[in-house]
Amino acid sequence: VLESVTVHNPENQSYLIAYKDSQLIVSSAKALQHCEELIQRYNRAEDTICLADSRPLPYQNVTNHVGKAVEDCMRAIIGVLLNLTNDNEWGSTKTGEQEGLIGTALNCVLQVPKFLPQEQRFDIRVLGLGLLINLVEYSARNRHCLVNMETSCSFDSFCLGEAEESISTSGQMAAVQALVQLFLERERAAQLAESQTDELIKEAPTAQHDQSGEWQETSGEIQWVSTEKPENAEEKEKKEEEEEELDLNKALQHAGKHMEDCIVASYTALLLGCLCQESPINVTTVRTYLPNGDFSIMTEMLKKFLSFMNLTCAVGTTGQKSISRVIEYLEHC
Repeated sequence: VLESVTVHNPENQSYLIAYKDSQLIVSSAKALQHCEELIQRYNRAEDTICLADSRPLPYQNVTNHVGKAVEDCMRAIIGVLLNLTNDNEWGSTKTGEQEGLIGTALNCVLQVPKFLPQEQRFDIRVLGLGLLINLVEYSARNRHCLVNMETSCSFDSFCLGEAEESISTSGQMAAVQALVQLFLERERAAQLAESQTDELIKEAPTAQHDQSGEWQETSGEIQWVSTEKPENAEEKEKKEEEEEELDLNKALQHAGKHMEDCIVASYTALLLGCLCQESPINVTTVRTYLPNGDFSIMTEMLKKFLSFMNLTCAVGTTGQKSISRVIEYLEHC
């Protein structure tokens, strides 16, 4: 209900931010941190439960039931906080002031997804990125807090080559470094998925001529004469149909993976761009971790994302304006 009444409703947002000295934000921040702890305990990715004293719980399905409830609770809390902080400096500042909240949001991007089933990881990661973007877009305090934070690299990071040894995948690292690494890996994964999809399309079988018969001239008339099918003809046709269906499914899977990687990379680029605004020091910090210190890889991804939004959303929304502003800023850095 709270999420519904705060969507695109500044009056309700302001009322709830101010209500009892921001009690809703205080409670939401504490609840989100508690959910982060529980999501690790009820690990649905590995179908195991971790208890401090190693006592097993009586029923294995407790993991799924409780873990799913915790995940749903996390989604709802982040949804409310997203609405209270969207294009709202007051809400962003109040939310960012809550102890540990920015770190929890960062963990939703980098660590929490590993405790969820594969098909749920994308959603919680994007929600975490969206919340971080809202928190830092209009709040210099929150930007300073995130830039000076240390964290672990993303759970699904892979080791990069020696040429990029400045980005480590072990131990603690700067939050900016971890986010740049996430962006670079998702951007590369999107390119790979796109090329694989293109290859599958190129290899698609061409339409076969009808070989069930042929036209023949008989007694001055042209008639279609069926030919006898070999014994294994039906099996061969069925096998070809199954292979075509398999190729189509592969193409759809690659297309879906490409879309997810593009969205994560775009949101991460937008977050990094927001951190750079009004801060030459942050610009230098982000540039340090980019290949050749070049922002063009980020701006190109954001331009593609903006084009996608222009096709699917009403022109002139807050999100599109933010992306355009970040692109313009980065191009002049």
